[in-house]
Amino acid sequence: MKAFAWYVAILALACAVLLWVGDPSQSDWLPECLFYRTTGFLCYGCGSTRALHALLHGHWADSLRYNALLVPTLAWLGTLFFIQNKTVFMRVLLLGVFVLVLFTVARNIPLC
Repeated sequence: MKAFAWYVAILALACAVLLWVGDPSQSDWLPECLFYRTTGFLCYGCGSTRALHALLHGHWADSLRYNALLVPTLAWLGTLFFIQNKTVFMRVLLLGVFVLVLFTVARNIPLC
């Protein structure tokens, strides 16, 4: 388990370096969201790469504009990583999935 944590940390650091160096809004190497391309609707993750890039550069307002749920989702995923009780894990997992589905629906409702 310790080795897995190191691999995750190294992968996260490598991704952070890539996002620090390259601007995802001007990148040709990042794929377009398949859900958005297929349906025309934003998924819960749309804008997350740009939001992470903005966070790494200290632009909190831009990050919120790209994806307001990014930071809470990262905290949720981090919490899941450390929960050892299966019942608590499942409850936290399902609550998070429910919030992500709700967010996906809410961000696709047109506001006049």
